[in-house]
Amino acid sequence: MIHLQASGAVPLVWHVAEGYGDGLRPFIGRVLAHLSGPRWSHPYVVWNVASDDGASFRCERGDYCDTIGQAEEIFARRAQTVPRRGGVTNQGENENG
Repeated sequence: MIHLQASGAVPLVWHVAEGYGDGLRPFIGRVLAHLSGPRWSHPYVVWNVASDDGASFRCERGDYCDTIGQAEEIFARRAQTVPRRGGVTNQGENENG
């Protein structure tokens, strides 16, 4: 499981790759996360993420969604992959799915 440096965000699906040169962090990617609590007005978000250690990620440029279906479409476009829930894609893993 990756850790998001965003309060109350639980990563559901993510796609992370090595960032190469051009000032990129060593790990970059996308995440679809679930948000809960009064701070958030939408339950799902798709963020771009970056990390120095591959475990704890900073989040930026979010698309906030009312349904997981909307978030999955945005994630697929951003990550250029198809998200799969239920333990298939990066669920509990640190590897790309």
